[in-house]
Amino acid sequence: MTWTTIWAGKSHQINNPDGALTDMLNTSEFCRPSTLQLLNEAVSVNTMESIENSGATEKAMLKFIKRCGCDFENVRKTCIPKDFVRFQFDSARKRMSTIIKPAGSDFKRIHVKGASEIVLESCTHYIDANGDK
Repeated sequence: MTWTTIWAGKSHQINNPDGALTDMLNTSEFCRPSTLQLLNEAVSVNTMESIENSGATEKAMLKFIKRCGCDFENVRKTCIPKDFVRFQFDSARKRMSTIIKPAGSDFKRIHVKGASEIVLESCTHYIDANGDK
């Protein structure tokens, strides 16, 4: 499984799903650096294994952010506090959520992954193509 399309403020087709993303990432055509940071953080904290030990969905997510230059192990170490709260994925909730404290911040953030219709239903805001909330 590989990501072939991503929505980061707008929809983006990934033409070379296993190749380098350098050209795409170096343009604002993909997304703002702050949006990419949130994407890397969300995937890092809502996956639990390494690329080698993950299921197909998590493996695709981790491979994508790794291609974006993200060190997901380091993000996990810096963002997930010792007393973090995680709501594991289950078929009734159709989502997984992790509450973190971003490095250097005085606030907490929740990252959610799951069935798009469930996740979107719970959203009140989104980040647009300009990186605005």
